[in-house]
Amino acid sequence: MSIAITGLLMAACSDDFKDWKAQQTYDQEEAITIPGFSASATAVDLNTSENLVKIITLNGTLPEGSTIEHVRFVPTIKGEEGDEIKATDNVDLFAKSDLQKMVTDAYGMRPVAREIEAHVYADMMIDGQGAYVDAGTCTLTITPEVPFIDEAYYVIGTLNGWDINNTDYELSNGGEDPYDNSIFTILIPAEKVTEDINFKVAPKSSIGTWDECLTASDEEGKFALHNAGGNLVIPKEDNVKYYLISFDMMNQTWSGKGVNFGEYFYQIGNDSEWKTSNALHGSPSTGKYQGYYLLDGEFKFKPNADNWDNDLEYAGENKLTEDGGPNCPDPGAGFYQIDLDVAAMTYKVTKVENISIIGTVKGNWDTDVDMTYNKETGAWEVTEDLNAGEMKFRMNHDWSVSWGGNGNSKAYTDLTQNDGKNLELAESGKYKVQLFIQYEGKNKVVITKQ
Repeated sequence: MSIAITGLLMAACSDDFKDWKAQQTYDQEEAITIPGFSASATAVDLNTSENLVKIITLNGTLPEGSTIEHVRFVPTIKGEEGDEIKATDNVDLFAKSDLQKMVTDAYGMRPVAREIEAHVYADMMIDGQGAYVDAGTCTLTITPEVPFIDEAYYVIGTLNGWDINNTDYELSNGGEDPYDNSIFTILIPAEKVTEDINFKVAPKSSIGTWDECLTASDEEGKFALHNAGGNLVIPKEDNVKYYLISFDMMNQTWSGKGVNFGEYFYQIGNDSEWKTSNALHGSPSTGKYQGYYLLDGEFKFKPNADNWDNDLEYAGENKLTEDGGPNCPDPGAGFYQIDLDVAAMTYKVTKVENISIIGTVKGNWDTDVDMTYNKETGAWEVTEDLNAGEMKFRMNHDWSVSWGGNGNSKAYTDLTQNDGKNLELAESGKYKVQLFIQYEGKNKVVITKQ
């Protein structure tokens, strides 16, 4: 065995071999294999691990006097090789932060054990010579480190008489997976606030007990777990319509303030050379707004059509801030569905690849007649032979967004995407169809016989 290893080392290394760190500026030599020498893995939960984690064990008998240094592995995730991850100077201990980043970059923050194939390598030293050793593959099982996030939370305090069983004031993330969206918010009407809001926050799974409440922390803007601190406080303000309370359960931060949301928010940007405020319609009680517009370059959001007061800027990853920042980045020229959540301070743009007519006017609800967006008229248009019958309009050949009559089948001038009625076309013929889409309450279709 020793003779075989010596031969391998002679092939792998030169007499002027330097230590592993110094060798990183040179091309890596080809890895050798040692009969019976392999790697195995131990499942780890990063929530309970130390900062340095032993996840890989090397098995097999090495020649007398040899040592293994600097274990590392190359992960294969979702069919693709990732970047090599190296152990620390402690030979085979890996930094928890490196493992955490590898898993969460690929799979997100859900506290689920993830299996990742790893090709393991190491440096072996014997008699002053070094070799790069291939220890084979093994399967890592890693659960990422994340705090527990409940599906809902409740404000308990002066608003509801400190009733720990009361669920009137629910902080919600809109029903999303809490590890995809960890921001929970509530808008409280100002008429319900008669004094400073003093409160704690009870997780849904432990409502009825104070033990797990979120409370004030010594660090401003942060909250403490397990009822460890005092009351959270939001001062009463004059001339506000709502109080917005927001908790980021992943980063354990919170904020609360008075706001004046209206029926509309506005998008403005390079598409109009920053001259036109495009209205997004929504509900002040939820802070959610939506509209459909052409985007071509950077843009921002603002609460007023005629001024820049309290405008919202980009804060990264579809997040927004009031504290000053860059414009929201250019998503690429096109027509978009624009969704704004001012309560959560997030936005989303979805490209409208096409809008089409579908119904018995052309086939039997199985044929899309694609329309083309006309920048001059602001309408989606098509001229087509249509049969007498029923029809709707849908986005991207999918029923998740479609427009029909708001209230009745002849409501050409008031279309809705919320369970709209099938529209009726009385006579067969050739028609020019122009669909104008902006927001609920300002959607219409103009159908002109040719």
